[in-house]
Amino acid sequence: MKRCGPLFVLLVSQLPTLVWAQQTSTLTDPLAKERAALNAIATKTGLTAMHANLRAARELEFTTTFKIVDRVIGTSRSGTVKYQLRQPNLLRVTVNSGKRRLAVISDGKLLTIHQRNKRKYRQSPAKDSIVGSLYVAAGLVGVQPRMIDFFWSVDFLATLGCFPRITSTGPLKVGSKTCDGVRLVYNDDEWHVWLERSERRFPCRLVSKRKDGGAFTTQTNTFTWPEKRQIADSEFQFSPARGDKRDN
Repeated sequence: MKRCGPLFVLLVSQLPTLVWAQQTSTLTDPLAKERAALNAIATKTGLTAMHANLRAARELEFTTTFKIVDRVIGTSRSGTVKYQLRQPNLLRVTVNSGKRRLAVISDGKLLTIHQRNKRKYRQSPAKDSIVGSLYVAAGLVGVQPRMIDFFWSVDFLATLGCFPRITSTGPLKVGSKTCDGVRLVYNDDEWHVWLERSERRFPCRLVSKRKDGGAFTTQTNTFTWPEKRQIADSEFQFSPARGDKRDN
């Protein structure tokens, strides 16, 4: 199994030390050559560019259609989710899945979960980051946790400077686009992602699996990235409509 060596088990708080250790020669770091080869795959397939472009963006807007299949109990669910994000912690996530009509909104101070089909909403203090708010939403209402795990893991591994298990899987036609495939494994998670052939290298499709007890569930996301535009400030505000009731 491919490894990152001793660096892989250190805490994120030790990143300055990691950056120094990453630059040592193969005489003092016997895994440097192996790590460089793995990082080269991340660069060649576009995963490194995807990470850099997503991290540099002040705003992001995209829509993903998803399908989650549980092979044990033979069920599936699908829907669409629209994400509107602005650094450091503003967001609107709009979910349409079956009878569920849900919006998660952070104005930077309050995080609101609005169940539109039930005319109810709950509010709590906003988190200080977009990822923090997304994980709260995932925990409370199950909004796309596998996809969020993918973006978080790529960010963590890119900062660490090491992709321990990564392979190129070849191209795939997604809609009208030909996208380049990458397989990434980290801990018990396995992702197959196809990246668009453009300068930004954003995802076209993502298939998420696990190797532990959740291995019988597969989540597939297909992405649509609109042309860059400024998101209106009003998208990050919540005002209850007549008839909406607070649930906490």
